[in-house]
Amino acid sequence: MRDAIRWGILGTGQIAGLFAKGLREIPEARLVAVGSRSSQNAERFARQYGVARAYATYEELVRDAEVDVVYVATPHTAHREHCVLALDHGKPVLCEKPFTVNAAEATAVVAAARARGLFCMEAMWMHFVPVMRELETLVSAGTIGDVRMLTAHLGIPFEFAPQHRLFDPALGGGALLDLGVYPLSLALRLMGKPIRISSQAVLGRTGVDEQCTVLLEFPEGRQAAITTSLRNRTPDDATLMGTEGMIHLHAPIYRPETLSLVRTPRIALASETSRIREFADRLGLDRLTHNRWVREAVDFVRTERVTRRVIGNGYAHEALEVMRCLREGLWESPLMPLAESVELMRTVDAIRLEWTRQGRE
Repeated sequence: MRDAIRWGILGTGQIAGLFAKGLREIPEARLVAVGSRSSQNAERFARQYGVARAYATYEELVRDAEVDVVYVATPHTAHREHCVLALDHGKPVLCEKPFTVNAAEATAVVAAARARGLFCMEAMWMHFVPVMRELETLVSAGTIGDVRMLTAHLGIPFEFAPQHRLFDPALGGGALLDLGVYPLSLALRLMGKPIRISSQAVLGRTGVDEQCTVLLEFPEGRQAAITTSLRNRTPDDATLMGTEGMIHLHAPIYRPETLSLVRTPRIALASETSRIREFADRLGLDRLTHNRWVREAVDFVRTERVTRRVIGNGYAHEALEVMRCLREGLWESPLMPLAESVELMRTVDAIRLEWTRQGRE
């Protein structure tokens, strides 16, 4: 077995616990330290997940010489501060999504990582699971032709609680930043940088977006439509549509295991149909036979289902990518480049600007 990579977790919330469980699936990973703002929370987390050292401050965690890499799992609004804190102390960073709350903060984190020559990556875990690698391979190979449209949805009906981070604007609450970044990231990954963005949001009692719809236009007339919500359940899936077929990414979009590939030929125009009939006549086929021939040529559809299971709860995949990059001396992951994280935050900024403009009208 290769030398273990020693992890420290900055934060003790729910997502930190899920990541700790994910690390258990990796023989070469060791969770050696956890940091919190309170000794009670740190010690509780350490007992629950078998962590050797529990720190009552984040500073103590990042100063631990036996920590090789830090996973930042604090609320969204603290990501920039805590990523930079870890980087300033020489620690490579895996930051929970969203990378930050805006493009300016994302750019600052990237600058800090590059200035220190340290690895940094956003933990957008959907991009590391095996079926996503399959999807990107199919698209790159032109399996569904020229990609033209994407629809994606993620909505979970949460009980309203004004003090909870999801509904607290001071903690970066709202559907877009917590859930919508998944389908948005997928759209940017598969279709590039949008040239036009429109969006509408429903703001709740605390002022956060509890529901929103986003329309993205890309070069050459390609489009994406995204819905996200804290109020209601959505299909939690995505469909990518091309000139020669479709790929349906099955729920849940944030940790998919299955996709369906639908290959569909283009429907023949009247002139093409006439040529088919003329050819059938030359073969001496009766009218009923060549009508069926035309119908089958138009309606033929072939569907393939692909399943690729995740390891454990799915969090191991992003950790494995970090460990691979650290062993290879990389400053960023080719699977989740920092420029992509910054562009996602630019898109989020543009969407929120749309809401502000609408509020002034």
